[in-house]
Amino acid sequence: MKIRDNFILREVAGEHILIPVGEAALRVHGMVTLSESAVLLYERLQNECDEEALVDVLTGEYDVDRDEALQDVKAFLDQMRHVGILEG
Repeated sequence: MKIRDNFILREVAGEHILIPVGEAALRVHGMVTLSESAVLLYERLQNECDEEALVDVLTGEYDVDRDEALQDVKAFLDQMRHVGILEG
């Protein structure tokens, strides 16, 4: 899976914002705010990766066990799919 190309990540006033551009702007109305951990996952998804690689990112960066990281990754991916940001 991978993030669609039609989104730009920007930091605005200390907030990480995903901005849809091109065709994505027609589908997604508004912007999406990401937490620090979501930014890590988003950046990893710039290239093709799987759920397990995302869990590794969280457990490598934060003091969190694999089960909790897996639940967080699944929730993040569900949100990205719901908004239409994720392909695959």
